[in-house]
Amino acid sequence: MRRAAALRDLSDDHHRALVLARRCREAARAAGAGALAAAWAAVRADFASHLEPHFRIEEELLLPALDRVGEQPLADGVRRDHARLRALRAAEAPDAAHVAAFGEELAAHVRREEREVFEVAQRRLSDEALASVAAACRRIPRPAGG
Repeated sequence: MRRAAALRDLSDDHHRALVLARRCREAARAAGAGALAAAWAAVRADFASHLEPHFRIEEELLLPALDRVGEQPLADGVRRDHARLRALRAAEAPDAAHVAAFGEELAAHVRREEREVFEVAQRRLSDEALASVAAACRRIPRPAGG
């Protein structure tokens, strides 16, 4: 299904997240201290500037709207994903396995949102609910370029 215009900004964010996930997986495979440190520095920077604002939009608007239309199990899955990603991100100096786990979890989360959550949202949510998500995407500071 084609992505609804109201969800396009969130969907566009996923490209940047997938690039970060790939960087983590590649750094973990290389297992060099420099590659791991650089990948983790990117995780910490992107989490603050990109992922956390994206998560807030979903948690404050999209997920409650899904709850209201009877899609609480789907919304709760996203909440669990966010909690796991936040917990993984909290590590100060992770090893290769941890960096790889973050990359895998982030990529799986993006796939779940694109294939399941956003598909259900654009079919089940009202135009008003979707418009509020789109408006939040315009209001919350997010980096240029996705």
